[in-house]
Formats: sequence, C-alpha cells, structure tokens
Amino acid sequence: MLATMLLLACNKRGDTKTPGDTTAVATPDAADGTPGDTTPKLGIDPALRTGTLANGMTYYIRHHEKPEKRVYLWLAVDAGSVLEDDDQKGLAHFVEHMAFNGTKRFEKNTLIDFLEKAGMDFGADLNAFTSFDETVYQLKVPTDDPALMTKGLDILEDWSGALAFDPAEVDKERGVVVEEWRIGRGASQRIFDKQWPIFLKGSKYADRKPIGEKEILEKAPVATLKRFYDDWYRPDLMAIVIVGDVDPDQMVKEIEKRWGTRKGPAKPREREAVPVPLLDETRAAVITDPEANLATVSVAIKGELSPLKTEGDYRHQLVENLFQGMLRARLDEIRQKADAPFVFAFSSTSSMGRAVDVFNLTAGVKGGQVEQALSTLLTEVERVEQHGFVATELERERARTLRNLERAVTEKDTVDGRSYAFDTVRRHLEHKAMPGREAELALGAKLLPGITLAEVNALAGEWTARKDRVVMASGPTRDKMPSDKDLLAVASKVEGSKIAAYEDKGSGAALMAAKPTPGTITKRESVDEIGVTVWTLSNGAKVVIKPTDFKKDEVLLEAFSPGGTSLANAKAYGSARFADAIVQRSGVAEHDPVTLRNMMAGKVVSVTPWIGELEEGVRGNASPKDLEVMFQLVHLEITAPRKDADAFGSWKASTAEFVRNRDLNPQQVFFEKLQAFSWGNHARRQPLTMAQVEAADHDAALAFYKQRFADAGDFTFVFVGNVDAPTLEPLVTTYLASLPSKGRKEKWKDIGAKMPGGVKKLKVEKGQDPKSFVMVNFHGATKWSGDAEDDIEILADVMEIRLREVLREDMSGVYGAFSRGGITRRPKPIYQYSIGFGCAPENAEKLQAAVFEIASALRKDGVGQDYLDKVKEKRRRELETAKRENRFWMGQLSEHYRYGTDPKKILELEKVLERVTAANVKKTAGTFLKEGVRIEGLLVPEAGDPNKTVDAAKPVAPAKPDASGKPSAKADTGAAAKR
Repeated sequence: MLATMLLLACNKRGDTKTPGDTTAVATPDAADGTPGDTTPKLGIDPALRTGTLANGMTYYIRHHEKPEKRVYLWLAVDAGSVLEDDDQKGLAHFVEHMAFNGTKRFEKNTLIDFLEKAGMDFGADLNAFTSFDETVYQLKVPTDDPALMTKGLDILEDWSGALAFDPAEVDKERGVVVEEWRIGRGASQRIFDKQWPIFLKGSKYADRKPIGEKEILEKAPVATLKRFYDDWYRPDLMAIVIVGDVDPDQMVKEIEKRWGTRKGPAKPREREAVPVPLLDETRAAVITDPEANLATVSVAIKGELSPLKTEGDYRHQLVENLFQGMLRARLDEIRQKADAPFVFAFSSTSSMGRAVDVFNLTAGVKGGQVEQALSTLLTEVERVEQHGFVATELERERARTLRNLERAVTEKDTVDGRSYAFDTVRRHLEHKAMPGREAELALGAKLLPGITLAEVNALAGEWTARKDRVVMASGPTRDKMPSDKDLLAVASKVEGSKIAAYEDKGSGAALMAAKPTPGTITKRESVDEIGVTVWTLSNGAKVVIKPTDFKKDEVLLEAFSPGGTSLANAKAYGSARFADAIVQRSGVAEHDPVTLRNMMAGKVVSVTPWIGELEEGVRGNASPKDLEVMFQLVHLEITAPRKDADAFGSWKASTAEFVRNRDLNPQQVFFEKLQAFSWGNHARRQPLTMAQVEAADHDAALAFYKQRFADAGDFTFVFVGNVDAPTLEPLVTTYLASLPSKGRKEKWKDIGAKMPGGVKKLKVEKGQDPKSFVMVNFHGATKWSGDAEDDIEILADVMEIRLREVLREDMSGVYGAFSRGGITRRPKPIYQYSIGFGCAPENAEKLQAAVFEIASALRKDGVGQDYLDKVKEKRRRELETAKRENRFWMGQLSEHYRYGTDPKKILELEKVLERVTAANVKKTAGTFLKEGVRIEGLLVPEAGDPNKTVDAAKPVAPAKPDASGKPSAKADTGAAAKR
C-alpha cells in the first residue's frame, strides 16, 4: 500500500542533494550535477524555445502539430500543499479550484462557459492538479481562431495573478472540495493516513496531504485562502509552457507583453526547501482496516537524490533504469509461479520532495502470506547483491532501453503534444536538464554499450546500505497479520543469508520453428473513398487495411468472430468463462511466459486473444519493424495455445485472492449487486464466487478456447496504422490465410438476460465512511440506427453540462457526475442511459430528485440554444482531431465490418451536427429518459455505523430555477476536472 501510494504522491525522479548531510534538503538551484562529475553538461532541446523574464518567470515554447490546430497552454506554479501554513491545510488545492470560479476577465463560471462554447471539454481540455510541491494548470484551445487563442492566453494570465475570490463563489465551492475529499475516503486512504507519518517521520510533508483537513475546507476564511495565493503565485515561482501549432516568436512577444512588467511582492516569503530527514533507523508498521480487500507489503529505502544535469548523471540514470528493469523481470517471473506468495510485485524508484530518492519494493499478498512475500522481495535484492545479474539479462534490458529511446525519436512529431507539456513541466519543477529526444537517443547509443554488469550490480549494495528504511504491511482486519517485530525479523533473517544464484531461462529458440504453408488472397476489393483495402482469403477470413501516417511507429490490429461464451452450455460455461484469461498467462506453443517475454526484449509488439459473450478475437499492436513477430504471435495464439500448469495455478490463486476479500469493498459490492439486479439476477450476471474459481477445469477451459478459435473462416482482421497493403500481403498470406478453416458459419446465442420493466430500486448498505453513491439507469427495448446512436450521445453531452451546472455549481453537492448513453445492438437492441455520482448520504435524495427534474425539463421543453451551440462545437472539434487518430479509424471500421454496414458512412460523420437541435434533444429525451422505466441504485453506509451521521457537510439546497423559471440543472463527467 505505501509504495503504491508513493508512486501517486511522489515525483518519479529528482535532481539535487546536499552532500555530507544526514537530513536531505531540497536545494534545486544549488546543484549543477553530481559533485566531482566533470562530464559535459546536458544541453537544451533545440526545438524548445526558452527564456526567463526580468521578474524571474520562465517560459518554454515548442512548435508541435499533434494535434493539428491545437495548443496546450500550461501554467506551472512551484507551490503546493507543503507550503501551507497550519491554518491552510488543503487550501493550496482549494485555490486551484477557485481558478475556475472567477477571475478578473471571467466572472464566476463564465470561464468554463466560454471554453465550452469554443468546443472544449471541461476535464479533458481544461484541468489542473495540486500536489505537495506544485500546482499545475492545463488548458488546450484551438489555434485556427485568433480570438480563441487570445482568450486562452487571457485565462493563463488571470490564473497567474487575477483570481477573484468572490466570497459567495468560495462558499459554493466548499461543498465541491469537501465532496472531492469524500470521494477519496475509504480503506486505502485510512491506511495511507496512518502510514504516511511513519514514512515521513520528522518532515512537514507528513502533515500536508494536498486534500487537506475537512474542517479547514469548510470554515477557512476567504482571507486565509487568498493569503496562500498572494504569497506563492508570483513570477519567480511560475513557468509558462506552450506546446502546439503556434509561432514561437509570436508567443514570446505575447509572454513579454503580458507578464514582462508584472512585479512580485515587495517582501516575498522564502520558498523554503522543505526537508525530509534521512534517519538512521528501520521502522516497521502493520496496519489493518475492515474494508481493505488486499494485503500488501512494502519496503521503502530513502536516500539522497541524484541530479540530472550532466552526461555522467544521465549515465547513472541509465544504470538505475537497467537495474530496475532486470529486478522487475525477476519479480514478475516469480509472480507467474503457482506457489508465488504474491499476486503482483514490483520495484521502482521515485522521489519525495525535491531532494530525497526512494527505492521501493511492493507486493500484493496471496492468502495471508505477508512474511513470505516480504522475504521473497528482500531475497531477490539480496540475490543481486551476492551474485549480481547475468550477462543475458543485461543484454535484454539494454535492448529494451535502446528501443524505447529509438521509438521516442520515431514518434517525436506524431506524439500528442500533451506528453511534451507534461515532461517540460516536470523537468522544470525538478530542475532537470531537457536535452531532447534525439540527444537522449544519441547518449543512450553511446553510453549503454559501456555500462558493465559490475556497476549495475553495485546498485543493490548502495541501496541496501542506506539507513532510513520503512517496512510496512497492510490488510483486512479479519486476516491474521504479522506484528511489526515479525516484519523486522524477516528483514534481519534475509540480510546476509546464503542465497543461490539466479538461473536465466534465456530467450529460447525461434518463435516459430517453421513458417506455415501460405494460403492465398481470393478476392481483392477497395473502398477508395476512405483509402481502405479489403481482401478475402482462401480460408474464408476477411482482412481490412487502412494505411495512415498519424503515428510513425504504430500498427493496430483488431480481429473478431461471432460466438463467444454464449455458445457454451451451462455446464461448460463454468470453465469457458476463464479460458482467455488462462491462455493469456500461459505463453504460446513451446514457449513458457518467461521465455516468451525474454524473446520480446527490444521489440514493440503485443498480442492478446480474448473471448467475450458474443464474440472471440485477437487484439494487437506493433511497430512496423516488428510486424512479422505480431503476425507470428497471432498465428500461434490461434493454433497453438499452450497448456502450462504453473500459469493455471498462478491464475487460480490470483483470482481466488481477488474474490476472497471482494465483499469488503463497499463500491465493489454495490456495483456487483446492481449488475445482477439490473439483469434480473441472471446466472451469467452474478458476482464471481470462490466455488466457481475452485471448480474451473484447466482442460475444459483450454478445450473451449481451441473450439472457439478452430475456424478462421468467419474471422475479420482489421489493420490500421503505418503500413500499406503491399507490405502486409506476404504476412497475411503466410500467417492468416494459413489458419485452419472448417467452413462453419456460426452465430452467437441470446443467453436470455433481460432488464426488468417499471421502476426498480436497489439500496445497498455497506461501508463505514459518510458517503453514498447514486446510480440511475434508464433503459428499454428500441430499434438501432446510426441516427438513434448519435441522438443518445448528443443527449448525454447536453446532460453533462446540465448536471455540472446544477449538482456541482448550484447545489455544491457533488465533485463530479457522469452521464452516458448508448444502444446495444446484440443480442437484441436495447438502450441504456446512465447517470451516477457520489455524495453525502443526507444529500442523495435531493440530488437524485434534481436529476429527475433535469430529465423532466428535457422531455418537456428540450434545451436552450446556448447548450446546443456548446454541444455542436464540442462534437465538431472532437471529430476534427479524432479523424487523425488510428484508434478512431479502428473503432469505426471494426463497427462497420462487424455489422455489415457501409464503411463510407464514416465520411458522413459531420452530418451528426445537423441533429443537434432543440426539437431533436426533446424528442430523444422523451425516448430515452422515460419516466416509468428505470433502475435506481443507492449505496449508503451500513446501518448503525457511528460514522454514518458524523459528517459536517451541510445538506444541499434544492435546485434553483434558471432564467426560464425551470429548475436549473447542470454535470461533470470528469472526476479529475478540478482536483
């Protein structure tokens, strides 16, 4: 639990240390590299325009055309929760919320309103986050309209120094922030709250979690909130990051004009480097919780953070990455054994604050084997310390590392600009060098061959020699857990014990001993309007090819065939339902999972067979360089699934561990009960049980898998990406046209699961936290059509806006609400339209009533033009970028060829905009939000739990009428929109 939470709370890496001090202190501006390092300093990416204004504000600008006609405008503030005063706990995050609730140019919620009118999505295109050390604001706007670009810069400028802090808006937002606090409550948070002070003993970080304290969030004066903003939102602690389809010269002029004359405070508070003491002790703690549904054990070893300023620093980072990659591979190899003491295990390196490095080992424990899991983790590190890695392991990890660097360069022009923005912000805040992808590849190619086993192996001793160690275990209260002393005893026993050397399995022989006898292409067609080629193969299979240049290093595959588990009778279903999961773990042909993983070192390829209820198929992706490997894997997954007893035992033990404590998680229980309830308690909609897992038969599961993939004649294979038909032809004829065919033409079966009519209500009492979850699902039989599918999605877009406006902004009752609808075409066309949100238990009834008022108003009156304009522009903008994405085309083509519809309809998608009308929304609401057919689900805390009523959140007020006199109702799909 601790190390998992550390990955969320900590930075990945950092760059400074104070030599010779037992207390690590962040001094980011002091370090130019590792002391004594005389290697050249790393340069700056030539594609990155950067500078610093006279007032200390830094800027970074990159011209990048993915996505086209878009720009990311980010503001990074070097101030987070660790800088809060004692009366401000949680207010760094609260300030971030207020950036969306009134600025100099945008009163109240008009900022969101403006961006929605511009077609931007609240959450996806407009977001922010607050962590311990920083606050980052993220905005994406179109660049094809100069007015929108100007407004985007206006928003950035206002965020940096002109928040309004309207007292009325602050009070309204309190409820939203408290609801965000509430969402985070649960077993994981309670355990973390106890572990964090132990891990960060002696540091202010231990008492400054970004979400803060509920009482302060509810009662802090506006002046206290504003004090944080005035103290820390100043030029010398800010950086502007601009990545997109813009002219860097013009952006520099804008930055200088807008921020160049801004002055900081006359007497600025010192931006302290908050220390994390490195203590000379090992601490241990075992923490249980009645709702924890998985036991975990972790080891965190703290030390001083290495910088990233010079070639020597970069070389050291490569050494660390090689070590971690090889250690993770060993832990994963153990995980795949039937008798492994954990369901997952990993090692990682992260940073805490700006000066402390943390070496983490973590495992999710099987069946109470906490001590065994801890011993296994520590034993593997000890094994490396005593015997080191072996040359073949290093060779494979070098290949993986170099391939990742090569791929980064290959995709440098086609990767989404968000990745550049995020990386620039991270490196700026952590004071890391930014040499660029080409420079890092050149360095990797230069340095990797010279990195020896000896220096990689030495890291184990360096990490274990650190004195500040924290050993933690957590798990369900009902499980028998070891004591703190037991954990320390395990660590002591492993240290210095004699351990056998590791035996490397190697990479085995060739993936395929011999290529199959090729088939042929019997029919060639083309859909020139959309650039698609279609082949029919000699075995009856169909192949659909869409070449693109959207990503240079990506080819996607989706294959499907009708049937699935619907063709398994009641007896066979018990094992058939697990067939794909078992095969996925088992390797392929004569290659066990470990050998297969080793064979894939340095390759970019993934192939996953699957069996759904109505279909079976294969998903895959590969670099154009590794296409033949992907085709070979597809062929083998279909013709030569492997029976591996160890893999089956590992699957069964891991699945059983998931099921064993599943009843402890309130949300899990609620959604599983709701699923069964919603489908009339059909046998195939019930939660998985331990008895069902234990009854699974390996041979029966494998037999069903083979039966489903025995005939390729009714398969359709869709390829989208950087590949053309001539390149694919020999691969298709060799590996796909050669697949077996029996000439059977199958169809899935309707298993008879039906949703109940009328209004059905389910109330689940589970959990100790003062929080509820509300689900409303409108449903019914319908006729499918493309227009109907579009209409229900348009309705969902309208509903999202309405829910946000009412439930969040007007009533302050939720952090976020989701709204989604769709039509399932098979086995019978039915529509489902779902709305869900978390809230305080005492507010659930009023908030649900507000949802019904929104639905009623939409059925009766439709919606105003303002909403229609927002939805239309959002859809237009989304389609504008989606058409340049491989996954969009894969989804569209798979849909058309699955159902036999005309793929040229893809060219008519813009016509959906014509359906965004008031009359159509009203009609759609009447069709899909019918008052008398729905399922209502409500999760509440357990009856009699003392925490159920101990909640200071004020009940929300009923929805206020809008300008038309109707109840105002507004929603938020993105739970991370304002963090």
